[in-house]
This record gives sequence, C-alpha cells and structure tokens, in this order.
Amino acid sequence: MKSKESKPKIDKSLWLTTKSERINYYVGDLGRTLEGYIVTAFMTLFLLFQGINLISISAAILVVKVIDALDDVIFGFLIDKLNIKKSRLFGKIAGEGKYLPWYRATFFLFPIFTVLFFLMPQGVPNAVKIGWFMVTYLLYDISYTLVEVPMNSMIVSLTDNTEERNSILQTKGIIGGIATVLAGIIWTFLISEHVGISIRMVAIVSSVIFFFMMLPLATKVKEHNTELKNTEDEKSTERYNFRDMIKCVKTNKYMAVILLSTLIMGALATGSSLGTYASYYLYGDSMILIIPIAIAFIPQLIAQLNTDKLCRKFGKKKVYMVCGLTAALIYGSIFFAGYNNFVVITILLVLQAAPGNVANIAKTFFTPDTIEYTRYKTGKDCSGIFFSLNAFVNKLTTSIASSLGVFILGLSEWITVEADSFEELAELNVVQTQSALDTLWIVFMLIPALGTLLSVVVMAFYKLKDDDAKLMAQCNAGEISREECETRLSRKY
Repeated sequence: MKSKESKPKIDKSLWLTTKSERINYYVGDLGRTLEGYIVTAFMTLFLLFQGINLISISAAILVVKVIDALDDVIFGFLIDKLNIKKSRLFGKIAGEGKYLPWYRATFFLFPIFTVLFFLMPQGVPNAVKIGWFMVTYLLYDISYTLVEVPMNSMIVSLTDNTEERNSILQTKGIIGGIATVLAGIIWTFLISEHVGISIRMVAIVSSVIFFFMMLPLATKVKEHNTELKNTEDEKSTERYNFRDMIKCVKTNKYMAVILLSTLIMGALATGSSLGTYASYYLYGDSMILIIPIAIAFIPQLIAQLNTDKLCRKFGKKKVYMVCGLTAALIYGSIFFAGYNNFVVITILLVLQAAPGNVANIAKTFFTPDTIEYTRYKTGKDCSGIFFSLNAFVNKLTTSIASSLGVFILGLSEWITVEADSFEELAELNVVQTQSALDTLWIVFMLIPALGTLLSVVVMAFYKLKDDDAKLMAQCNAGEISREECETRLSRKY
C-alpha cells in the first residue's frame, strides 16, 4: 500500500461525547455483544447435546429465520418511524434522545429471553424440544433486534464527528474482540470435560452479569447529533412513510455492497458454531484449539489498536482489501494442511488472526459513512432501517451457517448423542467414523475459507470515498452548507 499525505492527529477537543459517556457506551455494547455471542457460540452445540436429529435441527433453524425475516425490517421501520417517548407503556422509562429511548425501554428483555432459551427441558420428545427452541429463539431474536438496532444506530446520533465515530467503533470493536475471545475461553473451559458445568448454567449466570453491564448505558449516555440539517424541508425528517424508507434503501447502493459481503461471509461461516465440537472430536480435547487463539492474542491486539491509524493513512477500503485477502488466503491454506498437522495449523491460525481482525474492524467503519450518504441524498434519517437490515443479515447468516453446517454434518455418518456437558459426552465415549470426521473438517474450515474470500471480492465494488463521506457528515450536521459540500466533493454522487 502506498502512503498518502500524512493525516493530522485527532483533535479530541472537537468530540461531542464525554469520556464517561463513551465508557458507558462501550460497557453497554459489550454486555449486548456477549449476550448475543453466548447464543451464537452455544446454540448449535446446545442443540447437538439434546440428541435431536441433525436434519431436524437444521430445518428448525431455517424455519425460525424465515419467520424472523420480516421482524428486523419491521422493527427498524418502527424505531425510525415511531416516537416511543409518547407510549403509555414505555414512555416513562424511554427518556430523551432518538435511539436511546428504544434501548432503555427494551434492553432488559434480551437477557430474560436468552435465559428462557437455555431452559429447554430434557427427557421430553424431540418434537417438544424443537417447539421450545422455535418459540424461545424467536422471542430471543426479537429482543436482540430491539437492542441491537438502536445500539448500532446510536453511532450516528452520538456525534457527527467522523474521526470520533471511527475511534468509538475501533475501541468498541477491540473491546468486543478481546472480550469474546476471553469469554469463549472461559465458557469452553467451564463446559469442558475438565470442569463439566452444563451449558445452561453457564448461560444463565452469564446473562445476569450482562444485564448489569447493559444497565448504565440506559441512564448515563446522551445523544448529541439527533437532528438532521441542510435538508430542503427539515421538518420532513421527523415524519416519513414506508415509501420513504424504500427510497432510502434503494438509494444506498453502498450499503447493499456491505450487506451482500456480510451475507456471503456469514452464511458460509459454518465452523464458528462448531469450534468446540471440532476440537473435541478431531483432537480428543475440547480445549485444544484455544492454543492458537492464546498465542495470537497479543499480536492480534496490537494490530487492532492500529486499525484506525492505518485507515486514516491508507484509506478504509485499501486496508480492508489487503488484510481481508491476506486472511482469506491463509484461511484456505489451513484446510489443505489437514487437521492431522496441528503444528502447521496453529502457525497458520496465528498468522491469520491479525489481518483477519483488522479487516473486521475496518469493515465497521464503512456503515456510518453509508448512513451519512443516504441522509445527504434523501434528507431522511433512516439509520434504524439500515442497522435493522444489518442486524437481520447478521442473524440470518448466523442461522444459515449453523443450519448449513449441521445439515451437511447430518448427511454424513454422524452419530447423535444426548448429553449435558463435555464431561458427560466423554463418559459416553461415542466414536465417530472417519467419514464423519472428514465432513466435520470441511464444515469447520473449507466452507468458511471460501466465504471469507468471496466476501472480500464483493467489497471491491464499494466506491464511496472516505473524504467525501466526511464532507457529507459535516453537511448533514450543519457545519458546512450543501453548496460548499457539492463544490468540495471529489465527484458527483
């Protein structure tokens, strides 16, 4: 990557948020992230431990996502459209702001429905278990949307300063990345054959902790950029109909590129929910794949801390493309090395971690830019609908990946087992066939590698320039006029 002219250092005196507000935002977002991650990490494993037929599990996962397909879009529309502060039911706790009122009124439902999901009864027919999964997962999914959409949309309403936004996104991305790694290690250790605590107990205790982490955000953070300026009719930004929403979506071709890239990568991430299972059956210990994660932790963290600096120096897209392609190629090499070559695999996983995580954080910087682009082009503040679409794609792809992975595994000679922990699974001593293990390796490594490569290729079609997005944000906030913005843009949008 060729270096551009050096960028000025960040002037935090121009930031709108206080340090206390940012800390409470990070902690609240972390609680929300980990609450969702515990279901993402354990859902497939938890269902596999229930002894349900793998094909039936994969079908149930897809069915609930078809039902959920409209939920995120509907709630995103409602969050943008309705003023929850006027609600008789939630108005008293909604408070001030644009997106925070929705968060305050609904965040407590998230841990409640997560706990309910993991309280699936044992010793009942498979039909009852599948029914329990479908109902409680839909409740969990709705609560997930009600928290995630306002949480992510808030990055636009917290501040109009693009450097402040990128710094907040990088910091929360790093905190979330570190925390999910540590939480994954702790959870894996607790449910492993070395400790033997059940998944449901780990999930319930964790959910209580996450509730208290999410609480301060509801009371100690303020949104500073809730009004849209420099529109033809500024009052119209407060009231718009479904046709306006469709127009916003059609206008934002850059968001479409991001969503398609996310869809491909997420839908083919079949190994993410089977990591502990693969570790146990391929290497005889559910903890063994934590070794490369632990080795890569420090270099990965150093790389993440420098993501914003790299993006300011070289540009978001260039950093994402170089790091994303590097990670994809290394990822693909791991499959062909074969799971028997554990030393080689460990080296490759460590090498892949840094560029892979830099690419993931850099990608989060694109979304606020595309929101500003749409606000600039349409005069409508449709942040909620776009983040609801993003939430929908993330959840849909997680379920597709889980369903696809389990379905492919079910086509092999995989033997289903009913157990409550890896300790109990070890006692049962079920031996899988070589064919089943080879299928598990394909699901765990090859399919995700292809998804990573294809998702990076799609992002090559993203053409919104960083400096132009910054000008649009300044125009939307009223810091410069629309005429000045049009004159300074690098091209006609």
